[in-house]
Amino acid sequence: MSLKEIENYNQDFASVWAAMDRTEKQMAESNARVDKQIAETNASIKEFLESIKETRKEVKGLSKSYGMHAESYFFESLKKTKQFGGITFDYVDDDLKNTRLMPNGIRLDGQFDIVMENGDSIAIIEVKSRVEKIDVIELVNKKLSNFKNLFLQYTNYKIYLGIAGFAFEKSAEDEALSSGVGILKLSGENLEIQDEHLNVF
Repeated sequence: MSLKEIENYNQDFASVWAAMDRTEKQMAESNARVDKQIAETNASIKEFLESIKETRKEVKGLSKSYGMHAESYFFESLKKTKQFGGITFDYVDDDLKNTRLMPNGIRLDGQFDIVMENGDSIAIIEVKSRVEKIDVIELVNKKLSNFKNLFLQYTNYKIYLGIAGFAFEKSAEDEALSSGVGILKLSGENLEIQDEHLNVF
């Protein structure tokens, strides 16, 4: 190989090496930009998830507050009249709770929004801000059974059930009517009670 060819070879090699070096630097810069974008995206996602978490807390708080307002409204209304299903009750309690260790070793807890009592009859009123069909089903199939197990002193009492709410799904009203559960809801600014169809449980 001649001297000239060697010089040309070295120049070509140097050019290739320089091109590789530039490419490596460009890749490093590109990687740095990608890493920065990923970091910014992750930060945005984290901020977005935090905002969702806060929004959920606010919605949950509003829902709880609305539910408490519903319970207070129906309790105060029934406390004034002491009437349900054409029956006059002596006592109206709210947020009645009890706990009992069952024979099978399971601890049973129960909480009941409004309970009315008069010596031979009990009315259990479940309150929701918005009543769905499942609320009526659970009242009849679960809460009633829990009440009977938690308050044995009312074993021989006639029990009536009611579902109260500021708003009702149509299917919830239908379920209540077919199940013999009283319906308590707002009609304008007044309390409307549908209790002519009550069953004794």
